[in-house]
Amino acid sequence: MLRSGCYLTSDHGTYEHMLEELNVREEEGDGLRPALEVWSMVQSRPEPTLAILTMGKRDASYDADLPRPLVHHRPGPGTPHALPPGCAIVKLNDQHAYLRLPEGHPLCSELAVGDLVGCGISHPCTTFDKWPLLLGVDDDYGVRAAFNTFF
Repeated sequence: MLRSGCYLTSDHGTYEHMLEELNVREEEGDGLRPALEVWSMVQSRPEPTLAILTMGKRDASYDADLPRPLVHHRPGPGTPHALPPGCAIVKLNDQHAYLRLPEGHPLCSELAVGDLVGCGISHPCTTFDKWPLLLGVDDDYGVRAAFNTFF
């Protein structure tokens, strides 16, 4: 049984792990796929392997797992790029996330203040209550719908 919100979005953590066996048994389709991301901007680059993001405990769930960094994008034309293995949110405070980058990776010099970072979350229910409005997007991140949440 999935709790409120999870049946709509699944997640990048708790439910993803619990549903792995179900997805393996599924003969058709992709099974349940995560469909909720929280996006933020790079606010500071105090160290080569550290980026401070404009997302914190007020924006994303953190009770089950910290957000999982997935993609980055420089504002303008183009599509987001997957973040390399080894990227991780290592700390979350009230209004900031601490994104650790893999040492020696080109992203350490390429990721800049103002770039966008999309993160998957674990336990969607505690993210739904943080946002009164969620945007539904297509595969190219074009906004297609708006959903009010009521908590």
